[in-house]
Amino acid sequence: MATIVENLGKELEELDREYAAGFAGQSRQTRDLDVLDEIIARTSSVLERVDQIPSAAQGPELVRLRETALQNLGLYSQERAAIQRAQEVGPTFEAFSNEATSANLVFGRYARHFAGKDRSTRDLALLGELVEELKQIEKRMTTLLDESNVKEFERDRKVVRDNVAQYQSEIELIENAQKSGTPDQRASILASLANDQFAVYQAHFAGEPRISRRPALLMRIISSLKKIHERMVGYRDGGLDLDFNNKNIKIVEDRLKIYEGELVEIRKVRQATAMPDIMGELGGAANKLFDDYRSAFADKPRAQVDLAKLGVICDKLAEIRRQMSEMSWAEDNEMNAKNLDIVTEQLVMFEGEYEAVVSAQAQARTSAAWGNGSKSPAT
Repeated sequence: MATIVENLGKELEELDREYAAGFAGQSRQTRDLDVLDEIIARTSSVLERVDQIPSAAQGPELVRLRETALQNLGLYSQERAAIQRAQEVGPTFEAFSNEATSANLVFGRYARHFAGKDRSTRDLALLGELVEELKQIEKRMTTLLDESNVKEFERDRKVVRDNVAQYQSEIELIENAQKSGTPDQRASILASLANDQFAVYQAHFAGEPRISRRPALLMRIISSLKKIHERMVGYRDGGLDLDFNNKNIKIVEDRLKIYEGELVEIRKVRQATAMPDIMGELGGAANKLFDDYRSAFADKPRAQVDLAKLGVICDKLAEIRRQMSEMSWAEDNEMNAKNLDIVTEQLVMFEGEYEAVVSAQAQARTSAAWGNGSKSPAT
């Protein structure tokens, strides 16, 4: 006999399938709000039935079920508001909303890689890429604003412009931080920066199908390593005789040869493949990341999951989304358009989950500290 947790879980899964079939990747202009209201009401009913169970009887499975119901309810409610607004404003709203979503995803990536981090260890090339993404988003927003003068659009464009200015000022601060300190410290920073580039390659290219890899990302890694190598050699030729720096120069040189050879192979494969076939491969790569997420994070306690792994999944899916988006500008393809909508929705969810995991793990650390005898904050 199925338990109450199993029954409620199946009900949530069925509701999520109904939502995915009727709303995920669909034009908001044509969606039926009454259908979505029914899904929201039934999800709320599941949440209410969970909350009626006494706290003492709520095991970890029920707690995770409640988190899922609450998360889904938030997603459905946000989508309802977006659909309502889209239908009020007209087709321009959906186009502008897509740009706002793209901007928010850039903001999320910046927060994960730069906010509150040691500037001396940050990836300048990545930050430069984020700046360029936002500049392109701002241009497209401006074009849409010229077509339809909606005040809330102007507010969103201003947020994008403000973030561009912030990120550009951050570039200079990072450059200064990476050039400060003693010669030994600067050489250590270069070693750390090189290792980070190796990690980016490992995450995005090692063991992955060449056809779905973005050549420009590998070019960015190669360019960053060449600059690091140039500074390492400069320190050595300037009289800094450190064994680890001398060894690192050779390591970077070896990696550069490998990466440059891989770039040639990726370009060969992609040039020999029709764009629709590349689009199909990108869809497959996205599905693999969805599976990775379900395996490592779905129905798992947020306080116990691997935050770094979730960040890598977000970054890899962002790469897939970027390629799908760029290809959509070059060629109209129904499959790619649908996949882009699905990937965007999932990436928004993953980024939101990343923030929720950060919060849950911070709370868990605080609770553990109090449990170990630490004093709670003064009131």
